Order: sequence, then C-alpha cells, then structure tokens
Amino acid sequence: MKTTYAAIAFVMMTVAAGSAMAEGSKIEKSTLINASQTTNSLNAAIGENASANTGSISIKGSQVSKSTVINASSTTNSLNAAIGKGASANTGSIDIK
Repeated sequence: MKTTYAAIAFVMMTVAAGSAMAEGSKIEKSTLINASQTTNSLNAAIGENASANTGSISIKGSQVSKSTVINASSTTNSLNAAIGKGASANTGSIDIK
C-alpha cells in the first residue's frame, strides 16, 4: 500500500512540477496528493531568494480550481531551514501561489 501511495505521489509531484514551470497554466478537476515520507533529512535554502523543497509540491503562477489537494506527508527527524532575504524551505508541504 505504501508503494502505491509513493507511486501516486511521485506521479502527482511530477505533474505538479511540470504545471508550475508552465506559467499561467490551469490545473482543473485534478487530485494533487503529497504522500512523501521524509526521514533524517536536511533541507536548506541559503542565500537571497534561494528555495529548497523536500517531499513537497510547489505550484506557482498557475490557476488551481475544482481540484482536491491532499497532504498525507510524514516528516521525521528532519531539519528545515531558510536563511537569507526571500529564502524559502519547505518539507512535506503543499505550496500553491
């Protein structure tokens, strides 16, 4: 069952990442699932406007409508840090801007 969720999460993160790169795209009537399992990891964004994402879905510049967003991620013993003006670091999250 965990393998199924991991496969679904990988496919959905890949789709979401592709959508995020296409500025002005539309995500409609979709299901975005983040079922990542992050353990013993370091996620750091260091420097001005740096960004680091581990086990996360990040969508920027896209319109999301009539969709279901599920965050079932599990993060254990992890360090998440953003250092610098405009820096952001996300672990096990869904970020829609």
